[in-house]
Amino acid sequence: MRIQFTDLSRPKQAAKNLARLAGAPSLSSVQASIAQCLGYRDWHDFSMNPGPDNPVDPAGPEIPRIISELSDLTGLRDSDVQYATSRARLFGSSPWALDAQLDLRAKLWRQRLFGPAERGRPGTVVRDKADGQTAAYLLTPGRPTTILLDACRATRADFEVIAPRSPLPDFIPSRLWLPYGFWTLMDGSEVLFSRDYYPLWRVHDGQVERLDPWLYIEGKTAESHFTPPRSSVWSSGVARETALARMAQHRIADVPRLADIMAHLIEPDIESFGPAVSRLHRRSYPDAVVPPFARMNERLRYD
Repeated sequence: MRIQFTDLSRPKQAAKNLARLAGAPSLSSVQASIAQCLGYRDWHDFSMNPGPDNPVDPAGPEIPRIISELSDLTGLRDSDVQYATSRARLFGSSPWALDAQLDLRAKLWRQRLFGPAERGRPGTVVRDKADGQTAAYLLTPGRPTTILLDACRATRADFEVIAPRSPLPDFIPSRLWLPYGFWTLMDGSEVLFSRDYYPLWRVHDGQVERLDPWLYIEGKTAESHFTPPRSSVWSSGVARETALARMAQHRIADVPRLADIMAHLIEPDIESFGPAVSRLHRRSYPDAVVPPFARMNERLRYD
């Protein structure tokens, strides 16, 4: 199936976004990869065959296929390809909603990271008897068993974790994307951070910047939380609604880089979020640039 565009403005922007990423091939190579994934022989063939826009269904199979193929052709991570193409609105002139972004990332996890759900297989969605049959990802099976619920990582007895006969829906745990609060910096910018105090997004002069979770943010003048006073509930209720409203205010509807640690949380020797963040940096982004308002988080242990 060829995906058509009235003009090349959005595909060109997607190519520029991808080519700016660390480790990306040349712009011309990225353009050729985009054209190929959209159903054309090369960029020239693509540019010579304009047509009425035919937006891709965000819930259909085409977008995961295109992102996966672009990742393979460019050598970039699925998450970076998703971020770069969605920021360019490659798949439709309207921006995606947050739920669509989370759903797409969950589909890519299942297809590219976890594989088919199976009893005892890390990445399978299970039910946690100790938490009222709540859905969770199996991280490490055995005695004890480690799982990742929406709001926390937990250790259970093996009989407390149930693998359903029919696969349960995938999801992105709030622990990996939902802001817990924000820091105000000396330059007036705002940095939203996760429940584990990893930076997610920086907002400055109306511009949103995706941040690396291994950074320690400097120049903080204030710290605010979305949880109501005298409450510890952060991932549901008023706190969640407040966090989502803050994201909507800043027009943040993407998945932060912190969610990429899921690939390492299912590794048997990773026992907490910190080592997973460290491993993500070492294996995938060792040459990432440290911005002037931050430094490397010295509390993280690098293996």
